[in-house]
Amino acid sequence: MDPSNNINPSAARTYSVEPQLEEALQSEFEQQLEETQPIHRTSAPLETGSSGIVTDGNKRARTIQADERCAAESFVRTRAQLATTLTCANAGALRREIELAAQQTAQWPTATGPSAGSVDRSRVFDDVVASSYAQLQRFQDHAAHCKPRVLERQSAMDHLRSMAFLRYEHAPWNIWGGQRLDLGRAAAEHMRGDTNSSPFVSLSEDASRLLLSPDDANEYGAKAIAESSNELHTYTVPRVATWTSEQIVRILEDGTENDEPDLAWVSDTPIEEREVLFLGGNLDDYRTASEPNPYRG
Repeated sequence: MDPSNNINPSAARTYSVEPQLEEALQSEFEQQLEETQPIHRTSAPLETGSSGIVTDGNKRARTIQADERCAAESFVRTRAQLATTLTCANAGALRREIELAAQQTAQWPTATGPSAGSVDRSRVFDDVVASSYAQLQRFQDHAAHCKPRVLERQSAMDHLRSMAFLRYEHAPWNIWGGQRLDLGRAAAEHMRGDTNSSPFVSLSEDASRLLLSPDDANEYGAKAIAESSNELHTYTVPRVATWTSEQIVRILEDGTENDEPDLAWVSDTPIEEREVLFLGGNLDDYRTASEPNPYRG
């Protein structure tokens, strides 16, 4: 495992988002977000506790029967999960989304029954992090040492949007447009140590277990890296942006006979390492802790 990171230069171009496509996706995404934002103030008398801001969503919600409304906490929890899976929100952005959603429920009419009431924001945050995020560790020589070798300007959300666009464009015949298999091959090459043109970054579920890696004779192996790096960083990343060896194996099983060597290699990845790959050039956005390397020799 090489935590410095990373596909063939020619293959790497397969994964980049064309500028025009990226701009179109960004415009469409921002338009969808704007539809959830306040659009005007009402001149009607304000309800108690209301800020006077009315959205189209508020208007539609008031036409729903009280016994058919979702509970406020369910609304907040769903918004938080969408922020994770659609925007790859980091911990700070997730907290802000939960707070915003909770503030919106506080403006709901008081006669909504189960929709009313305060929301335990901390519990929602903890639950969503536990179910939709992975806490991973990485040995580094310095804080900025967490970029992939290629496509470092593409964030995790950029990759997610690109894959979503291709699924839409090729549906229903090929919902992945071949990109999933290509990325699976690139991930396998990364795990085999060919990181020179990879869009992935290596992390571990438990950094201390790298000391048990069987490749201790390799100067670039996991054990050597664990004992020589200056720092140990912890990242809390959305699971939708991570690639485990089990996921890569499942992808390669849908490939061709040419994929069999990579499939065999990844299947035999040392369990001690528990390597997980992050797809994106913005891993530093997800850093939640750092310390001097306690295992440095």
